[in-house]
Amino acid sequence: MRVYCKDCGLNASLEEYRVRLNNKVIKKRDNLIDEEVIELSQLLDNLVYKCISCVNKSIYTASVGLKDIFGIHSSFYYYGHKHLFTNMFFYITEGIKNNELIYISMQHDLYHELIEFLRSKDVCIEHIKFRPVKDLILCHKKEGFVGLRDKIDSICVEDAVKEYNGVRWIGQPTYAIQTTSQEDFLDWEIDLSKALENRNVSLICVYDAYDYIVEGKYINEEVIKKSKDTHSYILKDLVLERYKNEENLENKLKI
Repeated sequence: MRVYCKDCGLNASLEEYRVRLNNKVIKKRDNLIDEEVIELSQLLDNLVYKCISCVNKSIYTASVGLKDIFGIHSSFYYYGHKHLFTNMFFYITEGIKNNELIYISMQHDLYHELIEFLRSKDVCIEHIKFRPVKDLILCHKKEGFVGLRDKIDSICVEDAVKEYNGVRWIGQPTYAIQTTSQEDFLDWEIDLSKALENRNVSLICVYDAYDYIVEGKYINEEVIKKSKDTHSYILKDLVLERYKNEENLENKLKI
């Protein structure tokens, strides 16, 4: 745990609401659309973002629903698997309704746990495929922005994608860093938003806030700080909220 977080009151609150959410999900028999489950998940959303905002202050300017999100590079910060699954349930099912192919890049155990959960909720998992973002990161490392943009374009015309309206990609930075490197991942993130523009592809990065707050093994302070610079939207309260980094905004005003 980061030194200046040890005495922060948010630590106890985060753990309290994580446990409360887990217990509520069990009590409601994994019914993630139960109003009480959604309410607890959203309360946990706000606690996590208070913690994340301690690194970079942000100004929220607008929000969009989860339907029309092509071209958007967004982020989500989860504290525990139930918190992740609650939000991904709605995020994924909205993509399926829109006839999107769902690509997921995350640690294998977590991926299979998510798939089993979605299957238990009668989600059409035929729309969902495991596809690591490693190839995108390595392509960017070798060929830069142009290579990354061309790689995304080539994915859009693959036979497996053509029958869908587009791709909704979910990427876990922990897994991306494990399979490449922190440096390569962060460099890729800088160009990703621009590369996704005007493409029928979206990508959300789901950050493990527990690792950041407690361990910092993969999701450390540098990764979190850069995450606020490289994404324009955050998944919060089941919508994508557009934000501006307050620190960057102040710097621009000074110029």
